[in-house]
Parts: sequence; C-alpha cells; structure tokens
Amino acid sequence: MSEPAVFRKRLPVRFADVDAARVLYFPRQLHLLHTVMEDFFREAVGIPYAEMIDSDRIGFPTVRLAVDFRSPIRFGDEVDVTLRVREMGKSRVVFAYDVSLAGRADIAASALQTTVAIDPRAWKSVPIPDRYRARLGAFLAPAANEEAPRDGG
Repeated sequence: MSEPAVFRKRLPVRFADVDAARVLYFPRQLHLLHTVMEDFFREAVGIPYAEMIDSDRIGFPTVRLAVDFRSPIRFGDEVDVTLRVREMGKSRVVFAYDVSLAGRADIAASALQTTVAIDPRAWKSVPIPDRYRARLGAFLAPAANEEAPRDGG
C-alpha cells in the first residue's frame, strides 16, 4: 500500500500577520491555515474553492477546531505548512496541519480542523461527492496512535 500524499505549502509571515510583540497573531494563524486549505483544494484536489462554492454548490465550513501553539512564529519568518486528511466520513472531513519554521523539523503549531460538507444554499450537510471523496482519499493519513472515530456525519 502506498503512503498517503501530503500537501506542503511555504508562506511568509508578513507585518500584517503579527501583533505588537511581532509574533504571529493567533487569528492570523487560523487565516493562514484556511489559506493553505484553499490552496490544497486548488493545487492538490484540482478544484478551486470558488468553483466548489459557486459551481459545485458545496462548501466545507469548520465545525470544530483544536490548535496547539508550541513556539512563537515571528515577523519575517517563513513557515512550512503540511496538510493531511486525518478522517473522512459520510459528510465530515478532518484536516490535520503541522506548521514549522521553514527548513526546521520541530513543530511550532499543529491543528485539527473538522469540516462538514454542506450545500451552501440550504446550509445543510450533504454526503461528500464522489469526485471529492476520491481526490481527498489520496491524502487520508489517520493518526497511528488514535482510535478510529465512529462516523455519524
């Protein structure tokens, strides 16, 4: 069995991203993660996020977010962000992110983002369409030390 794919993105930390202490302001870090998710859909899944919402009429809003901030990220740093699909249910996709300073192995922050596929017109959950499921499945990398979730959604 082949290894799951990992999406990687390098991003700069800009002046607008930091607080008065010149470290990455936590809401901006969440924005950075969403930017990576949008790039993941466009570059790795092959479906731009705007096309998903406007043409395919599907969105993946966040319903749960857990973030661990381990070390500061400063103005002028570049960060490497990796994204994997941790879980995929009928409607739910859990994305796992690791953020490190460019070229370093130690993790500065990590996040688990639970999303649910919805029809944005009705704001109701829908099953993940087959073409999305197939492409997301290439990035499915469950955590080795966690019990498999029971999927109700």
